[in-house]
Amino acid sequence: MSRFEGRFAGSRWGTVSSVLGVHVAEDEKTSKPSFEHLRTVLMALSLIAYVVTQLSDKHPTQSKVLLGFTVFLFAANYYPWLNGQIARWIELRRDDAVARNAFPKFREFVHQFGEFIDSRMNNTLHAIVLNEIVQRRADGNPAFKLPYMNTWRSWWMYFWQGIDRRPHTMTEVRDALMQFHSVVGSYTNQCVTPIFELPPNLKAEVPAEAKSSLNSFQQRYERFLSEYSQFAKSLSESRPALNGLPCWFSTPKPLT
Repeated sequence: MSRFEGRFAGSRWGTVSSVLGVHVAEDEKTSKPSFEHLRTVLMALSLIAYVVTQLSDKHPTQSKVLLGFTVFLFAANYYPWLNGQIARWIELRRDDAVARNAFPKFREFVHQFGEFIDSRMNNTLHAIVLNEIVQRRADGNPAFKLPYMNTWRSWWMYFWQGIDRRPHTMTEVRDALMQFHSVVGSYTNQCVTPIFELPPNLKAEVPAEAKSSLNSFQQRYERFLSEYSQFAKSLSESRPALNGLPCWFSTPKPLT
């Protein structure tokens, strides 16, 4: 141990940085006054002094100086917090403006999706598979059986009727976008993909007329997915609150 180490071995000095070797007394670390608290105390004392001078009505100049000093201390103490609150409020306003502007287009996509699960139409995937494949087969092959379409139709009806009653803030629109992506994705994976990715032996058994109808459906559906994906991608890049918004779907290929 060097003579310097021995001299300070019993002291209360410690090393803050082992790299720089800067020593700070423990008393300084533990009892250092908070400048923010000091400003608060000064502001309170200044305000009290201002009230006293106002009541006395004998020191108008000093009263004005104390008022100015109080305002200065208040601004110095709370400006960072107020500035942060104002910045957050501005960002929320911008988020909500983007959400309101994007909502009409989003509503159009929700409406378009309803056309693919409308039981009154004969060009939906379920109608084509049922009328042009299943009813013409006697074996009842489960590969051509699709989940019940009303699973998606019921959700769509409820969602479609409810979105117009929402306030269209960023939080509401983001939640709606996430829900819509989930439902479209589940319909794609559970209904569309299994039909267009049939094993080669079953693809060969699909009548030519049904193939034509299915490929016509595939073109319409692929166009819908592509347009919605581009919309969602552009929206996800427009504001930080929408970063990470899911944008893509697994797109089925036509039957050959």
